[in-house]
Amino acid sequence: MKPRSRSRVPVDYHVSFTGDNVSGNGLLKNLAVSGSELETDVQLAIGTHLCLHVNLSGARPLIVIALAIVRWKQDERYGLEFVRFEGQAKQQLQDMLNQRDDSPAD
Repeated sequence: MKPRSRSRVPVDYHVSFTGDNVSGNGLLKNLAVSGSELETDVQLAIGTHLCLHVNLSGARPLIVIALAIVRWKQDERYGLEFVRFEGQAKQQLQDMLNQRDDSPAD
């Protein structure tokens, strides 16, 4: 397995999702522009296509990821690859991640 080229940012963002005859809610963790880890009690199969509505903290607008694909699963944790974003969502996500990377540690 090759290492990831982009770092992931630890987050706890509430997300709702729909797709492939499934819907539910969960938490996004370890976020990058290319993907994230999803914690949910909804059973998802590898290869499932999802549309995500990510509720960022603060007054930031909702981010819509039009297509995310489940790439791995372990218990109630799922690895997602982000394939397609809606509108300016990809740039919003990149800007938010850059701000978190640049912020000093507490």
